[in-house]
Amino acid sequence: ALPISVVLADLVSLFDAAGVAGTFFVTHAGVEVPGHERGLHPNFRRNGDSYKALLASLPAGAPAPSDDEVHAFVLERTRSFAPEATGLRSHCLYSESTLHWQFKSFGMQYDCNPRMPLVPGLRPVRLLHDVVAIPTYYADQLDLHTAATGFRVAGLGFDRPGLKVLDFHPNMVYINAADDDHYQATRPSYHDPDALLAARNPGRGVRTLLLDLLEEIAARRVRTTTAGEINRLWRTLPGVLG
Repeated sequence: ALPISVVLADLVSLFDAAGVAGTFFVTHAGVEVPGHERGLHPNFRRNGDSYKALLASLPAGAPAPSDDEVHAFVLERTRSFAPEATGLRSHCLYSESTLHWQFKSFGMQYDCNPRMPLVPGLRPVRLLHDVVAIPTYYADQLDLHTAATGFRVAGLGFDRPGLKVLDFHPNMVYINAADDDHYQATRPSYHDPDALLAARNPGRGVRTLLLDLLEEIAARRVRTTTAGEINRLWRTLPGVLG
């Protein structure tokens, strides 16, 4: 296993201890998260491993692949990492309207790319080609750049109406990232869990927020579910989610 699995296992253990099932958007093969859902985390950007793999597969002198060909290759490659996945969130939230028909053709029913930070009243929305957009209410990167919640559960506005999909990154949780400068400083050690642990912030940060959040979920008996289950519920019982 890659050293980074130590970081992922840490995050999985936090969810398991709280009895909360999450959706893990996988970037490579071998990401096993028993008891949780797996989605896809494709990287459509031209500096990513998938695009480099596509170029390496082409014969010498072949024309540059079209956008549709790139998208199809990336989706096919990433789907091989989690064949059961029914949804995705792209690297850097890459999205465009022509992708939706390809999402559907590759069995993707939901798209978690839309992000609407701390907006009340969110609900799933049907896109073209029967793909359901599930907007993200909060991502840990928001606090790294804006300190919007101060890494406190009260700042999440749980009492506001609407769906609340929360996005946490394993490395940011592992180092208890306090701001973007802290996170960027650890990037050279991305695959070195010992160095990352040594760089863990002792104060408030992404990890303390997640731990407090999991405690709050247990104390208030908040209903939690996976992205795939949100998709299923919205399609079968739309009134449940607005």
